[in-house]
Amino acid sequence: MYYSDGAYYTGAWKKSKKHGTGTLVSTDGERKSGTWNQGKLVNKPAGAPNRNETSTASNTGNKPPANKPPAAKPNNTTKPNPAKPDVAGLRNCGTNYCRSGQGYYDYPDGSRWTGEFKDGYPNGRGVCYYSNGDRYEGEWANNAPYGEGVMYFATGRVYGAVWVNGSPIKELDSDEAVPSEPVRTDQSQGVKIWAVVVGVGKYTAMPSLKFTDDDAFRFYSHLKSPEGGALPDNQIDILVDEGATRENILKTMRKLFLQADENDVVMFYFSGHGLEGCFLPVDFDGFNNKLRHDEIRQILKQSKAKHKLCIADACHSGSLNFNGALASKGPAPVSLQRFYQAFEETDGGIALLMSSKPEELSLEDHGLRQGVFTYYVLRGMKGAADSNGDFIVSIKELYTFVYARVRDYTAGVQTPVLTGDYDDAMPVSLRRQ
Repeated sequence: MYYSDGAYYTGAWKKSKKHGTGTLVSTDGERKSGTWNQGKLVNKPAGAPNRNETSTASNTGNKPPANKPPAAKPNNTTKPNPAKPDVAGLRNCGTNYCRSGQGYYDYPDGSRWTGEFKDGYPNGRGVCYYSNGDRYEGEWANNAPYGEGVMYFATGRVYGAVWVNGSPIKELDSDEAVPSEPVRTDQSQGVKIWAVVVGVGKYTAMPSLKFTDDDAFRFYSHLKSPEGGALPDNQIDILVDEGATRENILKTMRKLFLQADENDVVMFYFSGHGLEGCFLPVDFDGFNNKLRHDEIRQILKQSKAKHKLCIADACHSGSLNFNGALASKGPAPVSLQRFYQAFEETDGGIALLMSSKPEELSLEDHGLRQGVFTYYVLRGMKGAADSNGDFIVSIKELYTFVYARVRDYTAGVQTPVLTGDYDDAMPVSLRRQ
């Protein structure tokens, strides 16, 4: 039970009160353990130390108890223990009593804490280097993650959470998982377009979808075509069903989008289930592995691309989407050159084209054998949305076309939404001449 003042109780419970064996930890760290009856402590274990006794023990030079790895830590890593950080100039608080300030402490299992101390114990902000290669950065108390912090696992996984005694109680947005300074492998002149296409239908914790994988393949094929920009293989990737895990999606987005420079375009397309504030990858188990909209926005924010396009065909997609694009090498037809030139002639920005409002569902149709939204997005991008006849489909033209068709086809049940900070003339596709 987590109380509003920051205290928490762990143990037996009955009729909405502490009842049985348990421990209450107050906001100032005082612990009351023993047997509880109807919310009152009636039997404290013999010899259990109180807060003052613990403080006295630390004054005699006793070390903190051995650290226990947090509950979220995987046990199957085989990576070696990294070199311990340089502690030159820091106090060794295992041999000296550190009432406050900075220092370091080596746990018996080989882990090392470097950071703040309070009353002789690691307490506050700092870094714990675990003996198995994991690293935790954030707030610490009771010899474990306690408060906001990020766990960097030796396997490469990054997990940010609010922790209590080493256990995560609330997942944080994982913007810390995105490198702040992406590394370019080259710095080309002119426009390149980088795209990630995702389709998920074979869920285990959600009803299966019939046409999301087909939607993804159709979208991928359009981007590979001249009308979509003839993207080369090294600038586009598609993840479908088993390959569309949360980790793979984020990893692929970073790999491609963080290569983009100030001339470029990045696009993300997702077709699958969605909940408020997130998309659901294939490894969603009913609670874990949500692909949060904030994670996608963070990667887009970190990308240096001038134009950022998202289109999502998912329920409750009300905050993210994808749009088509292009990129090719070598001599290009005149039409493709015009398409690339249009990116250079328009202002940059982020356009988020979503299949439905936050409170709405997004529909598949057996007659179309596609998601209704994706069907009209592709029709529009292939030229049907080119209302001014200039052979280039802009984001505003595409939205106007898709909005009217989807609303009409679904009898007003589904409403596409376009948001972001973008130029109405931002090109998204090319109509074949």
